[in-house]
Amino acid sequence: MKSPTCLVCGAPHACPFQTEIPPRSAAPRGLNGILNINKPQGQTSHDVVQAIRRMARGARVGHAGTLDPLATGVLLVCVGAAVRVSEYLVNHDKTYRARVRLGIETDTYDATGTILAQKPVTVTRAQVEEALASFVGKSVQVPPAFSAIKKDGVRLYKLARRGIAPEREARPIEIYSLTLRELALPDVEFDVHCSKGTYIRALAHDLGERLGCGASLTALTRLASGNFTLDDAVTLEELRAAFAQQQVERFLHPLDEALLHFQAVSVSAENARRIQHGHALHCGRAYTTPLLRAYAPSGECIALLEPGHTAGEWKPARVFVSDAG
Repeated sequence: MKSPTCLVCGAPHACPFQTEIPPRSAAPRGLNGILNINKPQGQTSHDVVQAIRRMARGARVGHAGTLDPLATGVLLVCVGAAVRVSEYLVNHDKTYRARVRLGIETDTYDATGTILAQKPVTVTRAQVEEALASFVGKSVQVPPAFSAIKKDGVRLYKLARRGIAPEREARPIEIYSLTLRELALPDVEFDVHCSKGTYIRALAHDLGERLGCGASLTALTRLASGNFTLDDAVTLEELRAAFAQQQVERFLHPLDEALLHFQAVSVSAENARRIQHGHALHCGRAYTTPLLRAYAPSGECIALLEPGHTAGEWKPARVFVSDAG
């Protein structure tokens, strides 16, 4: 009897990946998904996570991309099974609105720090626009001394508080656009679209150095993280009311919204069970992304698949099992 041939890749076996992708599930199952929170000023990202954990009565909760207490705006919080995709959300590019005070330098590079120097501000609009334009493109950035980056296993801000100033390694970043919104000296307001890992406090500090008068960040709002925008963000008060009314699902985004940059494949119910039990599938088709989103017939994203040890093998890298709730 002739062996079945894969209609997708032509290999001598029945292909586990179907050619048509079912419609994505519109709503998360249970208390699993991504929350787009409008973080209030004065709270840490950890404070927000703790507040949501209390609302969710101990469910797994974690944030994807820290915001300083001074900052407001989009803070993505993963709940339940979505915690497993937080690393992919962190990789998204970001958009910010920043307000900078020229003439004042602080140890934290923002208004919360100790003032180190004050200088007169005599710059022109043309000089500010030229300085901002010079940051656009790929470059390297030295992170602030007061940051959550670890040095030999210790957060830099903890070392800074002890008066220790270890050497900070410059990191590659990219500024896609930087637009001046308002100039009311000594204040400058601009919008910046940038890659992950860009410190806007450090950008403010570098702007002050480039203009020769020093500068520090006085206000910051994250307008977008990937496809998540401030216009669609929910406040903690709105979220608390939704929990009380048992309507929180309307604010939960499916976890695969963190993964849409990976190609998608659909599998049968039987192969969905195999994936969820850790078994690999085989298909020799060439894919352009390093990982694949795998969907069950229901339209639910059940796993991320990665190449295995043999040609055409795809094994589970992340399996998403819905939490109850």
